[in-house]
Amino acid sequence: MDDISAVRLKTSDKSLITKELAKGDGTARYFKLGHAPILLSPALQVRVNGALLSSGYSVDLINAIITFDVAPLVTDQIEFTYYWSIFTDDEIQYFLDDNSGNTTIAAAKVLLAIAADASKVAQRQSMAGGGGLGSVTLDTSVTARELRNTAQALIQMEVQIGESVPADGLTEVAWGEQTYHDMIEQQIIRRDHV
Repeated sequence: MDDISAVRLKTSDKSLITKELAKGDGTARYFKLGHAPILLSPALQVRVNGALLSSGYSVDLINAIITFDVAPLVTDQIEFTYYWSIFTDDEIQYFLDDNSGNTTIAAAKVLLAIAADASKVAQRQSMAGGGGLGSVTLDTSVTARELRNTAQALIQMEVQIGESVPADGLTEVAWGEQTYHDMIEQQIIRRDHV
């Protein structure tokens, strides 16, 4: 397992596959996908009327925008299949480089970065299958607190051990179950006081 994959495993920022459908209108050349950033590998697949395209379009991975050289026709059915995550591989590599390749400390810094950005917390919740933007509004401060606590625990573990913990030593972030229970308690409290 490479270092980027190890950090993704420790932070649960695993890539997710998504399929989106669109329809040509004869004039639109730009299509904005629902999730960003798009991962470089595995590569985005674009199909028009079921045929896989290998050219005729460009991809903005960061902003998840597909630009066709020629606007798809009104009768064209377009299908985009792609992988996405919260952070790009380059961003994960930055955390690794900034921490001398230490995957545990890099993972802790990724969690702190997610906790510092409420939109990333919501995006993480969406990836986990609950909450997030467009769903039931959840108090992201609970999740952010748990992310910070988990990051601090990883840093403390690294300080105590003095070396990196293997990727398979931490397969899920510790905050997941606790956050779930906190959110359930908050929803019960809110419901009781309404």
